[in-house]
Amino acid sequence: MVARRFRTSELVLAAALAAATALVAYAAIKKLGSAGLLAPLGLALVVVLLRRPLVLTCLVVGVAVLAEGPDFGLFTFTAQLYTHATVMNVMVALVVFSVGIDMLRHKRRPRVPAPLGVPLALLALASVAGLVTGHSVGISVSKELHNENLLDYMIFLPLAVANLDPTGREIDLLLKLVFALAIFKAVVGLADILSGYAPAIERSGALTYYEPTANWLMLLALLGVFGALIGRLRPPLWALLGSPLILAALLLSYRRSFWIAAVLGLLLVLVLALGPVGRRMLIPVALMLIAAVWLIGSVHVQGSSPLLERATSLAPSKITSNVEDRYRLDERANVLAEIEKHPVTGIGVGVPWRADARPLPIEHEGGRRYVHFAALWYWLNLGVLGFLAYVSLLLGGALLAWRVWRRGYEPIVKAFGLASLCAIAGLVAIETTASFSGVDTRFTVLFGAQLGLLALLSRIAVEQPEFAEEI
Repeated sequence: MVARRFRTSELVLAAALAAATALVAYAAIKKLGSAGLLAPLGLALVVVLLRRPLVLTCLVVGVAVLAEGPDFGLFTFTAQLYTHATVMNVMVALVVFSVGIDMLRHKRRPRVPAPLGVPLALLALASVAGLVTGHSVGISVSKELHNENLLDYMIFLPLAVANLDPTGREIDLLLKLVFALAIFKAVVGLADILSGYAPAIERSGALTYYEPTANWLMLLALLGVFGALIGRLRPPLWALLGSPLILAALLLSYRRSFWIAAVLGLLLVLVLALGPVGRRMLIPVALMLIAAVWLIGSVHVQGSSPLLERATSLAPSKITSNVEDRYRLDERANVLAEIEKHPVTGIGVGVPWRADARPLPIEHEGGRRYVHFAALWYWLNLGVLGFLAYVSLLLGGALLAWRVWRRGYEPIVKAFGLASLCAIAGLVAIETTASFSGVDTRFTVLFGAQLGLLALLSRIAVEQPEFAEEI
């Protein structure tokens, strides 16, 4: 057998690749130490994943869900991922770049989902306006771009996910993965409490997740399983068995806003899934809920469980006596006063609000760059365009979820659509007490991917016969 003779061009290419690999390894070793030896392998992995946009997207969103921040006690090392925004910026950019390459390779035309087209265009315009306003008062462009990077996630990530081209089997597997990941997060959160590393709350309690990402995923899964049961969509047995764990982890998060969203979402699922029967049940169930909240709030709690103590803090009399709750109310009054001074343009990106309509009971570090009300955060930083972009984005997401629920070609798709619709309604309540969309890194990655997935499923619903045959 005659040995193959290498061409000169092949030898030159091999030498160039070897030199480039050595250069990457040397630079990485200088920066990271011995761990830099893995840099060429990581670079090769990135090149491979760029040709698999769906896998890369799942990987990036999965990392954002699995790698907890500094408030999680069990795996503290994962918080290092968010020390520098560059890491997540690069990961999200790789997703967008990978989808773009895939579209060019297969000659697919870009698709902008109609319900998200106007909101994303408004958000892009508002972002530019916020940059201009902030720069006019002395904020550097580099600092503004750093403060606006999460808004870029909200613009580009939904578009990238919406332009994926998965098969029917991949869609089915992807949605099952969402529910399985929620069960896994519930198990890890409960393990955090049992291990003794979980942060304490209400003096004697320990919580599962304080950050919103895991709680949002678990809320979505809980609503999906409940909706599948009510709508007789036959959820898989493993999803039913995992639901009590999800419920326990969500309760033990002690996030009152997510509790309210869960109750609101479950009521909406009941009403929508049961149709006319559910609508007849809505008034008596709502009255029972109001009576229960009033009864809990009127009970004097002493020596009770931290869970009940946290629940009774929802009473209006206790909200005004709690320092953190009073801070939110006073902050809101100051933010509204600041917006009244700049109703059209806002104050600009990266500019702290300064109004003192009410004295604050405490001052948080960086607190005057944050607002515990998402709609007001967008209005304050991006002007009225930002407010309109935020409202229209939630409405567009709800419309997509409605379409997926009503037109879904598979039970799991319909369950995901109904759960997303009711969860977005709950998000409206959640973000009256905190700002997550476009403000919190991990939540923005997850929610942006969810909006893109809803847009993708809404488009696929038109192609039902083709996709149904692939499952």
